[in-house]
Amino acid sequence: MSSGRHTLVAKRYAKALFGVCQPADFDKTSAQLKSLAAVWQQSRDLRESMLNPRVNDALRVSTIDAVVQALGGWSTDPLRRTVHMLVSLRKAAVLPELSESFDRFVAEYRKSLSLEVTLATAATESVVEDLKSRLSKALGGEVSLQVKSDPALLGGLTVRLGDRLLDRSVAGSLQRMAIDLTR
Repeated sequence: MSSGRHTLVAKRYAKALFGVCQPADFDKTSAQLKSLAAVWQQSRDLRESMLNPRVNDALRVSTIDAVVQALGGWSTDPLRRTVHMLVSLRKAAVLPELSESFDRFVAEYRKSLSLEVTLATAATESVVEDLKSRLSKALGGEVSLQVKSDPALLGGLTVRLGDRLLDRSVAGSLQRMAIDLTR
């Protein structure tokens, strides 16, 4: 397989693995993928045995299981199934790229979003923590908040992420109603 083909296959398998992996297992899955990628790159014998068409699937799978056992055993069942599939399909050469792709999916999942929140009144610590928790849950990632107050909002809040604005303020609602009435 060419390197571009490796990357495409690795990305597909990494996406599938990421999709079935629990967030609590991301770190140990990533660590084990890095270990497997390192062993793959360091051991010519392993590479040759995994890619040799004369070696049957069962022997290749048992070989990779022995390698992983020497590394401490499988960290997660989805990882075991994914690697077994790659080995059975003679695509184990994508292990280094699989590790990198999986890490990119995890990093994207864990991205930190920086939001600017404007409230009509000064915010207390409990209000800020509640907002942070709700926005993290809604956006599926860790958020950091820059909180301001603007009495002109009359009530409610606005949330800005980059060039996108979510306006849930009383002033914004009144302004939208006025525009609708004049149409």
